[in-house]
Amino acid sequence: MPLAPGTRPGLRPVGILENAGSSSYMLLGSLVGILMSRSLPDPLPLLLGTAQWVEKGRERCALVAPLPSDPERVVDLHRVEIARLARLGEGRPETLAEALVPPRLQDLLEAGPRALHRARTALAYAEKWRRRGDLPEILAPPLHEVRMLACLPHPAALRRADGSPLEPMQVRGPGAMLGCFPRPTLAAVGWSSEGPAGYCLAVEDVRGAVLGAWLNPDFNFRGLLELRVGEHRRTAHMDAWEGLALPRLLPGEVQVLPAPRLRSLPELMPGSAFALKAAFETLELSLGEELVHPTLQ
Repeated sequence: MPLAPGTRPGLRPVGILENAGSSSYMLLGSLVGILMSRSLPDPLPLLLGTAQWVEKGRERCALVAPLPSDPERVVDLHRVEIARLARLGEGRPETLAEALVPPRLQDLLEAGPRALHRARTALAYAEKWRRRGDLPEILAPPLHEVRMLACLPHPAALRRADGSPLEPMQVRGPGAMLGCFPRPTLAAVGWSSEGPAGYCLAVEDVRGAVLGAWLNPDFNFRGLLELRVGEHRRTAHMDAWEGLALPRLLPGEVQVLPAPRLRSLPELMPGSAFALKAAFETLELSLGEELVHPTLQ
């Protein structure tokens, strides 16, 4: 079989992963083991999202993270964990990976801090593989070939800042069209530990909400939240939310935080494209032609 472009002789990662079976992962781990023999680096900053793409006519929806050395690729953390366990000689790497680094963010939140640590380890493994060898696209597809969904597409519960419920089935992600003028903010996401698992960009919609593509477990309330329309913008300081008291959130529950009061942007009109921007993400959205609320607070 011809080698994939950029693949060094002796490594055939794409070919051996085509069937994605247990023996494939074990062989994969054996082949790249020499590249991974040294200890993993310190934990990398981590963003967690949900991506959807098509492989050989089949749709895959999986937990992903940006590849640090190449943000134009996203790492399929569950598959990388299977390859890592196979290299360690685990007899049933797929089964063990389901528990250690599950393929859904909801399951990771239910598993708690240890699962988050293991996700970081899987990302570090992928990063080291990328730097020392050729990380196959089946483990880290190009960003332009996947569709980023809301980081948590199906939250266990969704609430406004005042605690009143929103419809969790009405959660959407990047590229959504809003039915009302945006009030940009953050949302806290619960897990099986004290405090939130992290924060994501958010904007309340008519019945539900739009959540950003990336859940940031390392969020530090620094920098600005920006609403941008073309060259025009309004900003709010992130530290406004620091120390905000939150209710106890169960795994997968989402609490939208109070939105800052921003002066209106005359350029933001029905049909406009706009963006919410933070240090870790730019969330591209648009307004519908017919809106429920005519003013922006």
